[in-house]
Amino acid sequence: MLTPTEEWRRHQAAALPRAVAFGADFPDPDRVRRHRLERDRLLAADAVDRATALGIRVIEVDGARAAEAIADEVAAHWSL
Repeated sequence: MLTPTEEWRRHQAAALPRAVAFGADFPDPDRVRRHRLERDRLLAADAVDRATALGIRVIEVDGARAAEAIADEVAAHWSL
């Protein structure tokens, strides 16, 4: 299972145009964005907990490695 780190999730929320625009139509867009980040944090934490309990490998994505390196790690995990 791939999951973003908290820092990466915050970075993406601040850097991606579609994420920055999220909530712009609401009276308090900053509050909407904070709530979305908290919701995403809770969902990711729950997914990691459940995966760990089931013995499923969790790979954290933090933006430091290229997508190809992560894809290679996933492929190596699933290779015979």
